[in-house]
Amino acid sequence: MSGLTNRRGKRFQYDSSLQLANTIGAGVNKIKKQIRNVERLLARKKDTLPATVIIEKERTLEALKLELNTAELRTVAKKNAKKYHMVRFFERKKATRRYKQALQNVKQEPGNSQRVDELHQRELELCYVVNFPKTTKYIALYPTVEESSNSESTDETAEKRKAFLEVVAEQFENGTLPVPLEDILKGKKLNKESAGIALAESEEEEEEEEEEEDYNQKTAGTESKNLSTVRHNGDKDDNDSDDFFE
Repeated sequence: MSGLTNRRGKRFQYDSSLQLANTIGAGVNKIKKQIRNVERLLARKKDTLPATVIIEKERTLEALKLELNTAELRTVAKKNAKKYHMVRFFERKKATRRYKQALQNVKQEPGNSQRVDELHQRELELCYVVNFPKTTKYIALYPTVEESSNSESTDETAEKRKAFLEVVAEQFENGTLPVPLEDILKGKKLNKESAGIALAESEEEEEEEEEEEDYNQKTAGTESKNLSTVRHNGDKDDNDSDDFFE
């Protein structure tokens, strides 16, 4: 009997490894399906499964949930890359132009501390545009007149922009920016694996909640209409890329 139990345990371990291998880099729906399968198995057969199998499946479940979180972040990053591509593209060009002008001013007046401070500010602005997190709603560094006139959200947006700039300044000094200034000047951008800079955990959670609420409000009216399309495309690999990111 123990031999049979050992064989069953090995088979379930193999199945668990295969499940994880098949979900790495997969779509959200596929991972959710695997999670439901494992949860169903544990709920129905927990009393009859060997202890080693239960432990293995519980570990698999935790790993699948982590992979689901990664897949969801990947989906948000892809959505934001498309949504904010143009504004980030133009802001990068503007930030680069302002940096070059500030650098030229310092070369012309090397002893002018005001010019030096201005150059440092332009360096931070350029790093902000390139390193802004892909999983967060982009906050324009140079808001338009229309955006600036919206008094309801101006103060809140300004606070968030300031918070991100402070993170950029800190990582700039520490040399920990995902894409440092010298690489930005060579034309490098955030790669697909990098999420960009990050705020403190509590501020990130608030950002995620606002993003989720905004997304739910926008999609509530079209959810039933697009359900069949989502089911059809949900398991496709996320191979699309935006040319703002490498």
